[in-house]
Amino acid sequence: MEGTHGRFTLLTIFLMALLGIIHPPAGANPIIIILGGYGWNYLVMPVLIGALIIVFFGLMINNLRETRKYPLFW
Repeated sequence: MEGTHGRFTLLTIFLMALLGIIHPPAGANPIIIILGGYGWNYLVMPVLIGALIIVFFGLMINNLRETRKYPLFW
């Protein structure tokens, strides 16, 4: 497992840059998973579930007024 920390962090940052959605704290996810000894389930709960909840509430709160439509595009 030597060097795994760096490889997964590099892969995460590379994919974010490739997709144009760089979010620096997301680079910490692979480090936390590897150092903490967590499995792939940790990516689903709490990381993915938390992200979906944040997006849901963002859409709901930003669309409460009829004069505002969010997002403008996908």
